[in-house]
Amino acid sequence: MDWAALKSKRVRAAYDAETRDLHVKFPGSPPVKHADIPPHVHQNLLETDDPYFYYQYYIAPSRVSPGRPRQPVSVASYAVKLVLLLAACSLLMTTGLDPDHGGTFEESELRSN
Repeated sequence: MDWAALKSKRVRAAYDAETRDLHVKFPGSPPVKHADIPPHVHQNLLETDDPYFYYQYYIAPSRVSPGRPRQPVSVASYAVKLVLLLAACSLLMTTGLDPDHGGTFEESELRSN
């Protein structure tokens, strides 16, 4: 993979045609990897008079974030969160009743309001 200077002379790009990965290097920052970039997009980046604009508009949205890949979230984790949320709501509702009456209201109290 060879690095090519773009027309801005400060930005460099390298393209791997087999994997369709594009690496872009801006001054003062590490290279940024972009996955599944078509060859014509790489060629247009090399030929454009404004590589910064072209990069931001056409390429930047496909950035591959460095770090570990995201793991799929299981349905069980959503179920656990839902159960905890329902338990918390239930607890709030039961403790919100008037403690002087043991959680119940007299029929006369309900009619007076």
